[in-house]
Amino acid sequence: MKSPLSQAGALGVCATSLLAVPAAHAEMAGSDSADTDASSDKLEQVVVKGVRPLIDDKLAGSTQNVPQSVTVVSSALMSAQANTRLEDALKNVPGITLNAGEGSARGDTVNLRGFSAFNDFFLDGIRDAAVYTRDSFDLESVEVVKGPSAILFGRGSTGGAINQVSKAPNLAGVDSVTAEFGTNHEYRATTDIDVPLSSTAAFRFNAMGESSDVADRDFVKNRRWGLAPSLALGIGEDDSLIVTYLHQQENNRPDAGIPFVDGRPAPVPRDAYFGLISDTVSTQDDIGTVRYKHDFNPDISIADTLRAAHYLFDYQDTMPNFGDTVPTATTPLDSILVGRDAPDSSGSATNFDNQTDLTAHFDTGAVQHTVFTGIEVSRQTSDLRRYSNPFDADNTWVPETPLLDPNPYEPLPIDGKVITSKQDTTAHSYSAYATDTLGFGPYIDFVAGVRFDRFTADYAQTNPATGATLNLDHTDNVASPRAALLFKPTPQQTYYASFGTSFDPSAEALTLTTKTANLGPVKAKTYEVGAKNAWLNGMFSTTAAVFHTEVDNAQTNDPENPTLTVLNGDQRVEGLELGISGYLTKQLEIVAGYTYLDGKTLSSGNPAYVGQALPNVARNALNAWTEYEFTEQWEVGLGTNWLGARYADSGQTATMPGYVVWNAMTSYKLSKTVFLQLNINNIANRLYYDNSYYTSPSENHVIPGAGRTAKLTLRTTF
Repeated sequence: MKSPLSQAGALGVCATSLLAVPAAHAEMAGSDSADTDASSDKLEQVVVKGVRPLIDDKLAGSTQNVPQSVTVVSSALMSAQANTRLEDALKNVPGITLNAGEGSARGDTVNLRGFSAFNDFFLDGIRDAAVYTRDSFDLESVEVVKGPSAILFGRGSTGGAINQVSKAPNLAGVDSVTAEFGTNHEYRATTDIDVPLSSTAAFRFNAMGESSDVADRDFVKNRRWGLAPSLALGIGEDDSLIVTYLHQQENNRPDAGIPFVDGRPAPVPRDAYFGLISDTVSTQDDIGTVRYKHDFNPDISIADTLRAAHYLFDYQDTMPNFGDTVPTATTPLDSILVGRDAPDSSGSATNFDNQTDLTAHFDTGAVQHTVFTGIEVSRQTSDLRRYSNPFDADNTWVPETPLLDPNPYEPLPIDGKVITSKQDTTAHSYSAYATDTLGFGPYIDFVAGVRFDRFTADYAQTNPATGATLNLDHTDNVASPRAALLFKPTPQQTYYASFGTSFDPSAEALTLTTKTANLGPVKAKTYEVGAKNAWLNGMFSTTAAVFHTEVDNAQTNDPENPTLTVLNGDQRVEGLELGISGYLTKQLEIVAGYTYLDGKTLSSGNPAYVGQALPNVARNALNAWTEYEFTEQWEVGLGTNWLGARYADSGQTATMPGYVVWNAMTSYKLSKTVFLQLNINNIANRLYYDNSYYTSPSENHVIPGAGRTAKLTLRTTF
């Protein structure tokens, strides 16, 4: 039996940087169709790749020839590791660290190559900037593009971008039902039903329901469900149409984390909970997509993708806060009291986006061209409501709780909250781009491209108590170039040098203030040199890249006027990334990656930050996953994540310790249609910290990782 990882093929699931497309994406449809012989011939030609992978759409069909680091995590790898959340899948990507948040900055938040990627999530190539926990039940793969990528995505993407590729209907007609049970009181079921309607059409339906806790974080609750129907017409034809819809809801009790004491996570048990049992987080997401593609001939095609999305969220929760009684190194732990902050918010967001892309292959004399060009028009809105926060510096709202014995059962002294501000933003984006890969014979490629973006935002903030309204607006017009040179001495070797850019407008997060409305965009540029090689006739691949990223005019506070934000900060991240993927023997498969990051603040409005490390950036990070096939029925897997120590703040006053976590898996095929798998995560029950939020010694928290967790998965196919 081939494991989920083995099914990815010799070039493997890419959980490192810049590896080949997983063969799981290129799996030939099977012969289970009941159609005619003619349809069977068509089945042999159909490739299952997901709705819109960048690999085919904008990256020339193979990461081998892309002059920047790219990581692809397939659904096969996510299944082998029993991952259910996007953030869990991203732990396979070197260079990513997780963040926490307050106010309206929650949901999935990560740092990529040292820079925040909160607004750099995409779903099938279209921006998915919303505050929710993304589940993996409808994902074919996750593509992580490293380094500034404005040529592909427009604004944002300083450290890179994360594209989720949805599952697409295909002609295989293979269905599955999966049930998962965990020691963290997890009960999860998913179904994946693919129904061929004809030799060129299919319908697919994915659904998910989950109820779970977090091991050793007993008060944290996760409740979510989702469904994702999709219809594909014209599969394998010159004209094709795919319609998809994703609905996901969650109603959770969030993790409030634990506070820092004297610059370190407080020395309390992992199960210490500083929130309240009345805390709740709910989201609802509805995303509809229509994609039409026409192939004029094998060399020219045009595609149009239309997206309408609506997101709702409501955060009513409490977070630890010391107020004006910040403990010091000499404060006895048993005398420390912790207050509860309440940065509650709710709101909605919408996204209407249309992208039209043209792909062409042609020759001019001896030069071969692969051209990707397109236009994008989008409209985004954000309606945010912030509520009264009764917390004050004297902690007189909710009674303070002892650090060593927090009480989550304290009642809220008020019933309901008062809206203190309404923030409404409407943003329009207009973009055009073109990239040409010029092939000078079989050995040399040159990539040149440019994108132009016009981004406008209109912002209104209203105080319901007084009726006062603050109106602000901002417009950015930015051109983003890209250039790269590739040398390919053999089909198994690629060496490249590249240059790319990105920009972040002041209203990137669909909000403006009097301090940012008049500021120009933050700009970044990256220089990268890398190599990709396949070995032993493609049994495994290795990658290596060194890079230098500079951010000019980062937004910082003026030291002479703290209420004014100015563009006078410079940041730099230099690093090394290594990866390996494939079969070391016929039975042993591996995917692994290592990243070294050196991030510094070069200049700042706060002199104390100059020369200091960037927050939440670990110098060293390593991920590895191996599987060994003893027999066709039995297989085992072992993996590790190593993350070095990192600072939680820009002044290097708060530290998060490094950690090593080991995970294991064993699977057995009971029959042709029944598959059993056991995963054990954090085998050694290591106390470690996943992510942090830090604004000051009084307002901060760090989220502990889950304790030892065993998960049993039963999957049936029919």
